[in-house]
Amino acid sequence: MNEDLLQFVWKNKYLLSQNLVTTHGQNLQIIKTGLLNKESGPDFFNAQVKLGDTLWVGNIEIHIKSSDWIRHKHHHDKAYENVILHVVWICDLDIKSTTGEIIPTLEIKDLISPEMLSKYEQIFAGSYDIPCTSIFKPISTIEWTFWLDRLAIERLESKLNKLYQMLSTLNGNWEALLFHQIAQAFGQKINAIPFELLSLELSPNILVKYKDDLISHQALVLGTAGFLDKKLNNEYNKSLQSCYHYLKQKHGLQTLDYSIWKFGKTRPANFPTLRLFQLAEWMRNDPLPLSNYIHCKTVKDLKRKLVKKGSQKVDIGELHPRRNYDYADTISISEDFVDSIIINAIIPVLFGYGKQQQLDWLCERVQGWASEISAEKNHIIQQWKKLGVSCVNAQESQALIQLKNYYCTNKLCLQCAVGNFLLKPKKELAS
Repeated sequence: MNEDLLQFVWKNKYLLSQNLVTTHGQNLQIIKTGLLNKESGPDFFNAQVKLGDTLWVGNIEIHIKSSDWIRHKHHHDKAYENVILHVVWICDLDIKSTTGEIIPTLEIKDLISPEMLSKYEQIFAGSYDIPCTSIFKPISTIEWTFWLDRLAIERLESKLNKLYQMLSTLNGNWEALLFHQIAQAFGQKINAIPFELLSLELSPNILVKYKDDLISHQALVLGTAGFLDKKLNNEYNKSLQSCYHYLKQKHGLQTLDYSIWKFGKTRPANFPTLRLFQLAEWMRNDPLPLSNYIHCKTVKDLKRKLVKKGSQKVDIGELHPRRNYDYADTISISEDFVDSIIINAIIPVLFGYGKQQQLDWLCERVQGWASEISAEKNHIIQQWKKLGVSCVNAQESQALIQLKNYYCTNKLCLQCAVGNFLLKPKKELAS
């Protein structure tokens, strides 16, 4: 048992239909449960209860044991002087106010249904990645839609603090921030950090100078990443190497250690070397794309501006750490990968820009873009599918990722619409 469940029961008014009596025999009627307080002080503010024939207005404190009042030293805290009701799982001690009067106490260990307690135990004692897996049931379509919309917005907003921190590091340069996020997205999880380091070393302001020079553009990206600092035999790669040595001196660039790049457990199509060529082509198409992206009204408009297909074939075999790896491929970027860049980089940055600049139309527009993109395919979405949860577009898949990563992982089931539904007493479901 923990206080969260008791707060959940009180907040959702699951005791209102019962005949309540305090531990000292006073009839109790709950008029208003009050507002949940997430900061220090009593758990609920501005509640209204009727004790006997008297209406009381004040605060509610909730504990497992009434003696927790003393253990938490509330008797020394003036913030608790206006508590009108002490709600506890079990009353093991009468608590007195600073004036010496016993604070009315409601013991609820016999008031919570065994069914709710059983479900609560199954959720919180289980070892599933999605805690409610063993008792999962879908909620109504209307509630589910509302919950997913809220989760999708939460996921976007949860990224803002990190975005604004990085923006500060980049001296408020939104173009540099966009490049930073696009680069990270190219790295996906396995190479996100190396791509981030690359974006911090190689400014888009340098790349824009070589927009029309394919060799220089690729040399800057591959060279700064550390893949051109060794003996090469391929003539094209040697030309990149020669070009980079010149540009490195000209722009005072620092070369990353290529050992930071991870090749293990990745398919050749996801090798960081191929992704670096693709990033170079992406940025060569539009090195300073912020304003262009902002003026796109739909995802179709946006995709017309993005590089998806490249006919150039590059030999990345000798750029592999094993050197004798035989692999060449075109720098074409798949539709799914473009969608991933939009979801994980472009939409968050434009949303953050819209928030900062108070451009509500931009925030609303980019939120809608996710609903125009197919749902992501990853292990989290697969987990939800096993529970029968369908996922049509990226807005829904982002919402499900937020639900899993924030609520499920942290077992915040009492704050989740699904958890609330599963724990709701049958009487409430029928009403």
